[in-house]
Amino acid sequence: MLLKTRVLISILNVVYRILKWIYMFIYKKSSQNIPPATNPLFTLSATMLAKKIRQREISSYEVVNEYIERIKEVNCHLNAVVDNRFEEAIIEAKVCDEQLKTEKFDTETLEKEKPLFGVPFTVKECIAVKGCSYTGGILSRKEIKATRDAEIIELIRNAGGIPVCVTNIPEWCLGMVIMNPVYGRTSNAYDSRFTAGGSSGGEAALLGAGASLIGIGSDAGGSVRLPAMFNGVFGFKPTPGIISTKGHLPSFDINNQNFTTFGPMTRYAEDLNLFMKVLTSKSRHNLHLNVPVDLQQLKVYYLQTMDNSLGMLPVSSEIKECVLQAANHFKNHGIHTEQLPIEWPANVAEIASASTLSVLNMYFLIDEIHDPMLQKYIFVELGKSLLGMSSYTKQMLFNIMLLQACFPFSKSDLSCYTKKGEVLRQKLLDLLGEDGVFICPTFQSSGILTNFTYCETLGIAYCAIFNVFGFPATQVPMGLNRDGLPIGVQEYIQLQVIAAPYQDRFCLAVAKELESAFGGWVPPSAAACA
Repeated sequence: MLLKTRVLISILNVVYRILKWIYMFIYKKSSQNIPPATNPLFTLSATMLAKKIRQREISSYEVVNEYIERIKEVNCHLNAVVDNRFEEAIIEAKVCDEQLKTEKFDTETLEKEKPLFGVPFTVKECIAVKGCSYTGGILSRKEIKATRDAEIIELIRNAGGIPVCVTNIPEWCLGMVIMNPVYGRTSNAYDSRFTAGGSSGGEAALLGAGASLIGIGSDAGGSVRLPAMFNGVFGFKPTPGIISTKGHLPSFDINNQNFTTFGPMTRYAEDLNLFMKVLTSKSRHNLHLNVPVDLQQLKVYYLQTMDNSLGMLPVSSEIKECVLQAANHFKNHGIHTEQLPIEWPANVAEIASASTLSVLNMYFLIDEIHDPMLQKYIFVELGKSLLGMSSYTKQMLFNIMLLQACFPFSKSDLSCYTKKGEVLRQKLLDLLGEDGVFICPTFQSSGILTNFTYCETLGIAYCAIFNVFGFPATQVPMGLNRDGLPIGVQEYIQLQVIAAPYQDRFCLAVAKELESAFGGWVPPSAAACA
């Protein structure tokens, strides 16, 4: 960040660390106490459950009903679910079972054409699910329901998936705290003192609590990967452009679509691959997801921290060690592994922020709220919110104000850092080519205290830089830290410079390998006992 801003942030970081220590001393324990899931069904992946349903070893009704009961059990702790279609989902599950009894579909046909047959899934509230809440967290849209499914939901339904509920988001998807004036705040699945992460935090919390199998989020700067990390699950940001984003609130203009995408969130790595096959079934880009990945042919590069410059909070020692362990795993298996050999810039936060602001059309986003006063008098509205007199949250208004002002960049700054980003992107593409994997932290710490999210905002650059570059990226849970919070590692796979990197399958294969080696998702109840 510009020097004066960096100095100011450094001073604030000192204050933040003191306040954080005091807060953690006062609130020594989380009030979160997610009840354990005792049914063995919850230990099975969506891939395995779909197979068992096809083979009539278990009924779709049983699976859907058990997950509905689990959602009811944990949602009183999380406030993650904002609307549901439980009755409709039960009916649809029974229809699936009846179709199997009458042999309307054979097993082979289902596996090929409806690989999610009878499997429940959940959805971020800002993605249209017909008949469900579709407010974007905006009070003026309260009671609005989606009149049709988003294209991505149609794909999943056509593959046999059964939508069960929609989950909470920050107001207009702007913020790291899942809070809006319509549905309130969502808690982290592991520790209520920490944020569930934005903006797909409702999905991540429900998944982390073991109350969902597969979910759909959206990622414009880490909005799938960060919540997935904070709640200990897998989150995947595919190559942009391969999945339609129609039906999202707020909608994306043509520029935003270059780095914003829908992405799957799961508890088990193999479900990412299954889900991606469904989501890209109508795509004109062939990702070759059915082609096996030979890990021995990969080149693995790693970096334990991406920005140690003035003002950036340091990456925790646990996360650094986590990245190193992942790298050593591949090295010990004879796979080419080395620390990233190119010079990494010290101003990643500036590059990520400037490049995003260069294409982000905030006026386009505000216009969709249909409140002319908001665009003209944003400062007045922010002042009203500080006095509790606004219908908007301070979080959204403050973010809009900063983004509109392109704070703290001038036009020349935006141009300069955008060009630096293009140079860095090219270096990574040249290095990684068609067989490279880059492992680095998803974030600088394992969690953010809900009351101090702005103090760690610069850490978003760890994810946002890869939205800017258009690289696919997956968040991989790598166990728990000493405080019982999830630790994540993020992989970034890049392709040739001639096109956007459509080798998403490398991300999925490496995620599955790391899950096998390190265990993957750990239920919150197990974390509490640790």
